[in-house]
Amino acid sequence: MEDITNIWDIEDELNEDQLMDYLKGKTSGEDAHLVEKQMADSDFINDAVEGLQAFSSPKKLDRYVHQLNKKLQQQLDAKKTRKEKREIKHLPWIILAVILILVLCVLGYVVIHMLHEKEAHRNMITGMIISRLQGQ
Repeated sequence: MEDITNIWDIEDELNEDQLMDYLKGKTSGEDAHLVEKQMADSDFINDAVEGLQAFSSPKKLDRYVHQLNKKLQQQLDAKKTRKEKREIKHLPWIILAVILILVLCVLGYVVIHMLHEKEAHRNMITGMIISRLQGQ
């Protein structure tokens, strides 16, 4: 199904023109037979034809089909809008910012750890110097 906004567009089944011509009595004998064969093979098509035959005039039927297509389009547009609202707009920038923050955190840890080790090393050397001076 290429166009999901048209309720008549069903693969391997009747299209809108064939069904409307059948309902209006404008089909040839062979085309009418094909429609009736599809009605016999498919409960869905049979129910659709029976329901559409209940309309008193083709104009009402055309308006109803147009109204259904319009409502279907509105529902699809609303679903698309909801999906777009849930989508994160600047995802690449957010990912870059998170990576940058993580890199800065790791660098900060490494620098602090190196400073701590350097101070510990300095304290150890100072302690050794003091102990030697006291030992003499």
